[in-house]
Amino acid sequence: MSINGFIPLNKPLGLSSQQAVSRVKKITGSKRAGHTGTLDPLATGLLLVAMGKATRLCQYFLDGDKGYRAEIQFGSATDTGDREGRVIDTAADFYFSREEIAAALAKFQGLIQQRPPAASALKINGQRAFTLFRQGLAPEMPMRQVEIKSLRNLCPADISEQNPILTLDVLCSKGTYIRSLARDIGAALGCPAHLAGLVRTRISQITLSQAATFADLEEDYQPWLQDMAVAVKKMPKLQVEGRERTFFLQGRELTATGFAGEIAVFSGPRLLGIAQASEHIIKPVKVLVQEQEL
Repeated sequence: MSINGFIPLNKPLGLSSQQAVSRVKKITGSKRAGHTGTLDPLATGLLLVAMGKATRLCQYFLDGDKGYRAEIQFGSATDTGDREGRVIDTAADFYFSREEIAAALAKFQGLIQQRPPAASALKINGQRAFTLFRQGLAPEMPMRQVEIKSLRNLCPADISEQNPILTLDVLCSKGTYIRSLARDIGAALGCPAHLAGLVRTRISQITLSQAATFADLEEDYQPWLQDMAVAVKKMPKLQVEGRERTFFLQGRELTATGFAGEIAVFSGPRLLGIAQASEHIIKPVKVLVQEQEL
């Protein structure tokens, strides 16, 4: 039996996203799986694994907001922006009050311009930036606009050389680099800083509290498997039955009023696929179910 849906995984430290996906495939016996956004080996937390036909719906999570708990260490900056990199700047005897920190954080709320780290997967002239970085080159990373939707300080104390870690809860748009945010917050306070720890806590409406460990999945993965429909929760929905359902599953156009743009097509609770609505025409673009499966 094919497995179709999403498994929220609490990824442990040290595994790449692809290694984690491979382990989920092995546990479940699934032949096809992917994920909805990379989580670095040094980061832990929510990795949303798409199983079977759900891999065709990853984009709807890739475009969603992300939540993180970030630990920013003051007193040193690295060339990668995290604790894995080479230290390139240090400072000692620093002190920032909660009021100073709040004033600095306020500069990073809302729409901001951010320069991604050189050791990233972005492409520069057709090559991954981290490839150029590992060759000793210094690729020029273009600024990009991202949105920090909320930024909450979880530290009750001031930041100093004796207490150098600032812990933040971050909710941000896709494309935001928390390593860059850590670097830039340090710059705003006039002190080198880097990302010392990162936990992803949210992908769109899916939270870390819903995630399974590998041990959970090895015991029984089925309670953790979420229906494919979770990917289109915020999308307009069209219900079809009978002949219209057959036509949609055959990839034939339908007619309906009151829709525009991308819509999710259902038969009862079952997600059949995605369609594009324009001028009363409903055109199938992703058909996820075959007639014999109903």
